[in-house]
Amino acid sequence: MTAHRRDCKSMKPPHLQLTVRIAKPSDFRLVAKLCRRAAGPRDYVLSILRETIEYGGLFLAWNDSELVGMTNFEKCIDRSGWLSMARTDPEWRRSGVAIFLQKQIAAHAKKRGITTLRLWTSSRNTPSIRAIMKGEFKQVCEAAHISYHFKTTGKKTAIPPCSRVSEAQLDTFLNSEYLSQMNGYLAYNWHFVKANKRLLKMIQRRGELYTMRGSAFILTQPRKIFGERATSLSLLIGKVTDSFRRSKDAAKALGVQVMGAYIPYNRYLLRTARELGFRREHWGQHCLVFERNIP
Repeated sequence: MTAHRRDCKSMKPPHLQLTVRIAKPSDFRLVAKLCRRAAGPRDYVLSILRETIEYGGLFLAWNDSELVGMTNFEKCIDRSGWLSMARTDPEWRRSGVAIFLQKQIAAHAKKRGITTLRLWTSSRNTPSIRAIMKGEFKQVCEAAHISYHFKTTGKKTAIPPCSRVSEAQLDTFLNSEYLSQMNGYLAYNWHFVKANKRLLKMIQRRGELYTMRGSAFILTQPRKIFGERATSLSLLIGKVTDSFRRSKDAAKALGVQVMGAYIPYNRYLLRTARELGFRREHWGQHCLVFERNIP
C-alpha cells in the first residue's frame, strides 16, 4: 500500500485479490498489529491471541502480502460453528473483507459436516450488522452480557448437579421464560446454541446442569480465561433473584474468580442482576445474535 493512499482516506481501496489461510505462530506480530489498528491498543483479543492462534481456527485474509482482516472459527458443543474476533484493517473496511472471510469459513465448515454458523455483534455496530446481513446471516435473538467477580475464591466443594432429569423436567426447562425471551437459544461457553433435549442431556452428563431448590441453570466447568478462573452461566428456570443467588453460590463453591452470563435483554433482569452485584461489560451491553444455515 502506498503512502499516498494512506493520506487519502476518502479514496476507495482498489479491487482486492484476497486469499485466506489459517494463522500460524509466526503471524503473531502482524495479527497483533491488525487488532490494534482495528480495535485499539486495549483490544481484548490481544490478551488471548497466542492461544487463539495455537488453537488453529483463526482465518486470515490477505491482499498480496498485506494482512487486511481476520475472523476466528470454533466448533460448538451442538456441532454448529461460532465466528468471533472479526477484525478488518480500517484502510480496507467496506471492501468485502468480512464477507469474504465468512464465505471461506462457511466452505471450511461444510467440509467438516457443520451446517450452521452463528455469531454476535453489538447492536450499535451498524457496519458490522450490515456486513453480517450481506453474508446471509439472520438475527435470531438478542441478549446482554453480565459478569460477577468474586472478591475471594471459595474452597472448591461438591455441589450436586441434577443426577436424574425426567422428560417432563426437560420440557419445563425448554419452555421456560428465560429461553422464551432468547427465542430458544442459550449461551454455553460463550457460544450461542439452540436449546433442545439432546443438548441438555449432553450438558447434564458433563455435570454442568444444576437444580437447586426450584432453580435450574447451567454452569460450565471452570477454565482459565483472560488470566482468571471462570465459568459461564445460563439460566433455565426459577425466580430471577433466587436463580442469580443460587448460581453465585454454586460458582463460588467451584472456586472460580468470575462468572459470566448472557441473559435476555430485559430491563428487569438487568436491574436485578445489578442489584445483586453483577456488572455489565461495555462490549456486550446489547448483543444481537445471528445465524446462517449452510446449504
